[in-house]
Amino acid sequence: MSRMQSQIYPYFSFKNAKEAIEYYQEVFGATDVYRLSPKAEQAKQFGLPENADLDSMTMHAGFTILGMKVECADAFTGDSEPSGQISLLLDINSEDAESAKAADDFYEKLKNSGEVKITMPFEEQFWGGKMGSFTDKYGINWMLHTSPWSKSVDHN
Repeated sequence: MSRMQSQIYPYFSFKNAKEAIEYYQEVFGATDVYRLSPKAEQAKQFGLPENADLDSMTMHAGFTILGMKVECADAFTGDSEPSGQISLLLDINSEDAESAKAADDFYEKLKNSGEVKITMPFEEQFWGGKMGSFTDKYGINWMLHTSPWSKSVDHN
């Protein structure tokens, strides 16, 4: 059987995705940002009031953090509470010096921002990599991990 050509992305729902995107740009250094506002036809489908400020709303958006794609939208259904059941793992190959440095710089930026809660410092671990975790202002749990992929069972 051939390998399935597919990808999985985190897709966040926010009360105000436009504001959240600005947060991720400022605090996480998010890049490759795009954002689509609903048009009148979509607003009607979502049950939004006719006088809603559609330009401030987000029907679909995305950005990149450390080369990894994240997508989001406004929570038109009203449910935007995070779940502690899910954490996002940013897994970086430490054998690539540029990627390893980007991970170190990313962690320092987050740690010094005052905008995330560090739940585990980004430090060397017994398995030969570095690991840390943090929670952003939206309650989303993140893990940052670097290790030599050539020695990892996850990447072979």
